[in-house]
Amino acid sequence: MPAPSPTVLPLLLLLLGASAAAQPSTPPGAMADAPQLVELSAEAPKQMPELPIQPGRLTTFLLGAPLKLAGVELEERERFARVGVLEDMLTVLPSSTLEVGRRLRLRLRFVEGTVPASADFLLVVSPREAQPQVEVNLQRAASDVCWRETEAERIKLRQVQAELERARQKPEGLTHLLATGQVDETGLTARPLAAIQDFTQPPGQPLKVWAATSYRARKVVALVLTVKNLSGQPWTVAGAAMVGEGGVRLKVLRVWPLEPLAPGAQEQRVFVEAEVTEEQARGRFTLLLWREGEPPGVSLDGVTFP
Repeated sequence: MPAPSPTVLPLLLLLLGASAAAQPSTPPGAMADAPQLVELSAEAPKQMPELPIQPGRLTTFLLGAPLKLAGVELEERERFARVGVLEDMLTVLPSSTLEVGRRLRLRLRFVEGTVPASADFLLVVSPREAQPQVEVNLQRAASDVCWRETEAERIKLRQVQAELERARQKPEGLTHLLATGQVDETGLTARPLAAIQDFTQPPGQPLKVWAATSYRARKVVALVLTVKNLSGQPWTVAGAAMVGEGGVRLKVLRVWPLEPLAPGAQEQRVFVEAEVTEEQARGRFTLLLWREGEPPGVSLDGVTFP
């Protein structure tokens, strides 16, 4: 056979190089890129999870709970080159005796108290694909769930008991006022307030204030209003403000009652209590009342304290 000419040889080398570059750089068998996640609950799945396996390729199961002793049931286990069982991990290595397309059932049984108690998989022998890692997520053990729920109830009970104990130790009535320093030897002073003369109210407001009395103790002031609900519907006082001269706002401690004021009734009372200093108590105030989610709908100007 004649030797190739000088012009033919470079062409042959170029074709051989292109052929080599076109060959795959990985073996025919391929592994999945990422672990497969299997979520298991107390209810049996509608369809058994299928996992591809390949002879000569290792598949590892990372489990969310320890396995029972002899808790692995693998169909045709003798045809696997290796089956390794640790506390919460299983590895299987199919042998070459397994035919492509063969479907084998795998059952895992977990220790007592695990939810679910067992899990079933279908291993499918594939010629080109294998799942290298399977992560199994289980519900928490039933005993663990019960313990956590019971502990949460214990914490709530301890909090309620502590609040009751604080309430039991806290004095009420006049004793509370004296113990907290809100009333001293000067006692509690009151001042009846008359409409127009002592305070003014713009017309058209839902609550008409017929009379008022202001009170002052050592650290607090209070207003007791006698009102009539003119709005035609129940009116609930959700909040209040006392704004003094120069924009000074007192810290309102409480508003009462929390129940709605019935429409049309003449003798209904509203109580507003606030913290005050000796200097602040000498000024004149505007009282504002409002309903939940609304701007102030009731205002009194010129309110004074004794």
